[in-house]
Parts: sequence; C-alpha cells; structure tokens
Amino acid sequence: MYQYAAQNQHRAGFVTMRNRVLLILTLVLLALVVFLGIRTITLQSYRTRSEDAYYHSLSSDVASAISVANRLDSTTSSTTSYTLGLVRQYVYSMERVNGMCSSLTGRTYVPQDAFAALYTDLDNYQTLVLGNKKSTVETREMLLTHLNLVQGYINGVLAS
Repeated sequence: MYQYAAQNQHRAGFVTMRNRVLLILTLVLLALVVFLGIRTITLQSYRTRSEDAYYHSLSSDVASAISVANRLDSTTSSTTSYTLGLVRQYVYSMERVNGMCSSLTGRTYVPQDAFAALYTDLDNYQTLVLGNKKSTVETREMLLTHLNLVQGYINGVLAS
C-alpha cells in the first residue's frame, strides 16, 4: 500500500505540472490573439487612411487640372505651352497616385484608358501650339471632357 501512495503523490505532481503547462499555453495563445487583433485593427486603420489620402490626392489633382485647363485660351498665346505643361503635370501625378493605389490596395480609381485619352489630348494640343494654329477650341473641349470623366471616376459617379 505504501507504493500506491507514492505513485499517487507522483501522479498528483504530474497533474499539477500539466495544469501549469496548459495554463502557460493558454496565456501565450491569449496574448497572441490579442496581439493579432490589435495588429489587424492597426492595419485596417492604415489601409483606410491610405485610401483616403489617395482619394484626396486624386481629387485635388483633377480639380487643379480642370481649373488650369479652363484658363487655356481658345487661341494659342505665349503662355499656352506653360499652362499645358501644368495640366500634363497634374495628369502625370494622377496616373502615379492611381498606380500606387493599384499596387498597394488592388483598387484603381481611374482606368488606364482614361489616362491614355488625356495624354492623346495633351499631345494633340501641343501639336497645335507648336504648329502655331490659332484655334484650339475643339481640342480644349475634348481635354476638358476627358478631365471631367476622370473626375467622375474618382468621385465614384462612373465605374472604372
């Protein structure tokens, strides 16, 4: 009977040790779950802030491009090339931000075809300026139409 009591004591120590190991594992797993939960919330917050920054950057650039394009005269002048360069700068900025948004979030605000159309309009306008053509009304209107379409994509009015 003495041996049985000794085995019982040994077994009681094993149960206590097993409970300690289970408690430690439970605490480690609980800490891991809390850490991952906080990390997920932080990442979601970052994603939301970055998408907001992309949207505001695109909105600002397209509004500025439209404003500058509205200042283009219907005839060529000495400042037309400079003003056209500003519009091209805003379009390029929009394209870069749209590309970053696509790379980081998988979402694009504006389809690539819209940028191709804008660059075509800008090239046509530049050709008219370099050729010293007097009337640029049609090309200017096409440029403004495409800029308004891009604004529609950014604001969600049009689906990309």
